[in-house]
This record gives sequence, structure tokens and C-alpha cells, in this order.
Amino acid sequence: MKDIYLISDTHFGHWFAVWFWKRPFKDIKDMNNTLIANWNSRIKEEDVVIILGDFFAGNRLFLKYLLSNLNGEKILIKGNHDFKFRYKKLLKERGISIYNKMEFFLNEHRFLLTHKPIKRVPEKTINIHGHHHRKLIPSKYEQNKYFNVAVDHNNYKPVALEEIVENKLGEKDLNHNHIIVQIKYSRLNRKYAIAFA
Repeated sequence: MKDIYLISDTHFGHWFAVWFWKRPFKDIKDMNNTLIANWNSRIKEEDVVIILGDFFAGNRLFLKYLLSNLNGEKILIKGNHDFKFRYKKLLKERGISIYNKMEFFLNEHRFLLTHKPIKRVPEKTINIHGHHHRKLIPSKYEQNKYFNVAVDHNNYKPVALEEIVENKLGEKDLNHNHIIVQIKYSRLNRKYAIAFA
């Protein structure tokens, strides 16, 4: 069975990531290696991983290395550091789909996947996001409507969708296939797509 994981703000190869956010690594190489090991400790090759922005910096050789060493089928939701020249490299390498945002439904609840948290979350909607490294979410936002998957808040590891759903809705059982079909094939998400793998 395919599992679904979410992660954000890995910043692979971003030279400033260690010192600027005070990450607990001795240097950028240590950060990259630890994030790859943590990723693969949870995600199997057949799983789906949704990266909620700010994935990497570097040349195509480094990108090839990342894509070949990170398990799972990868989907990227564009972040503020995923500039056009970076995601053009991703498109040339193939193997990763890119979106502006995504959404899916679980019973009567809507899950909205974005890089930055949206300001006003409608009723029965949960916004899964990243972007905020130091705070989970600014205090002006309704805390119970958000879940931050930035690595800085999750022991530098991906988060299983089950954990988010249990945290927000108290539910444990998920129909993974139903959610994967919505994520990958719904007309709405296709409208948000920049490119398909």
C-alpha cells in the first residue's frame, strides 16, 4: 500500500539554511545528508511525498543526486525559494510534478496544501503548509486550522498524512488510494498544475 507523506522547507543545498535558522548541523553537507537519511527512514520507494515548497538550490548534477537518492514519488508545491530557473531544472530532469497548490477532501473536510499559510481558512478546511521556520504559525491565525510540515518543527523528518489527520480530526483510518486519486487526477488539482511528471 502507498503511504502519503508531507514535508516542507528542506532547503537542500541552500548555503544559508544552517546558520540563518540555527539548524542543528555542523554545515550544509551534514544537513543535506541528515535530511536525506531522515527522508528515507520514513518514505518507501512506492510512497507519495508532497513537498510543500523550498525544496533545493544548486546545479543539475546536485538535483540529479537528490532525485535519485530520495525515495518516493515526488510532488512539489512551489515555494517562495523555488524560483522559475529552479523548477525548470526539475522539469528537465522529469520525475517530479509541480503545482501552485493542491487540495483533497476527506469526508466533509477539505485539506488545502500550500507553501505559505493562507490568511482566512474557510470552515471545515485545514491548511497544511510550511514556510514558517521559527513559529508554527503567527498568533493572528486560527491555530486549529493549520498544520506546519516545515522540517524545523518535525525533527527534520517527513510527516505521515495519518499523523496530521489524527491531530486535526482525531481519525486514524485513511483510504490512501482515494486521496492519491484526488491528489494526482482531480480536475481541480490539474488546474493548479505547473507541470506533470
